[in-house]
Amino acid sequence: MTQTSIVRQILLDPDSGLLPYLSEKLQAQSFSHFKAQFSFHVDEYCTQVTSNDNSSQIQTKLLSTLKLSIVIDSQTPSEDATLHALEFQELLDAQIIRWSQDNEKLLKPISEIKGALSQLLEIPFHGGYVPGFEITRQFSLIYSAGTTGLRQAEEPQSSLHSPGERTPISGQYEVINSNGKGTGLEVTSTAGNPFPPTSESEQSYRLVDPTKHKKSNR
Repeated sequence: MTQTSIVRQILLDPDSGLLPYLSEKLQAQSFSHFKAQFSFHVDEYCTQVTSNDNSSQIQTKLLSTLKLSIVIDSQTPSEDATLHALEFQELLDAQIIRWSQDNEKLLKPISEIKGALSQLLEIPFHGGYVPGFEITRQFSLIYSAGTTGLRQAEEPQSSLHSPGERTPISGQYEVINSNGKGTGLEVTSTAGNPFPPTSESEQSYRLVDPTKHKKSNR
């Protein structure tokens, strides 16, 4: 069964994704006197595991960059044009933060937005070049790649994992036959890493001994 990844849901979901949200807001009345176009890319990908006494949670952090070009009327003085661009940037940041506060898939709202505003220059727009600014906004999106409570009475009997699947919890995993019975063979796998291949087809893995994590002081 194919399932849309969480990061695609966060960025592209038509109802709650960041990019559709910003595309809609750029058409709203508050942005009606701006002409803008934007692109988006991810600069850094980081997966980390945080834990407490009862559960372990895989968190993914994306350091993301949003690049926009804003068009300025050629008759506008450069000082006014810069203020115009700064106003746009302020409105944009407010929308990004508001979106993050309402998005249930994020573990925490965006707390900081960095970036830069270029000098007034000629930017490509609709096949030509017009006066404008390039605006770069950089922020982190933190979400859960998978949450599993370490209820030792439940987990070993419930979840089966296929070879190549990302490990949800660090620990010892027993190799399970296609009939659901354990083979007695165990492997150690770390959260976030893929499970290794099995010696026979249709075998899977089941958690039998989760790694004990100390509480993080961070």
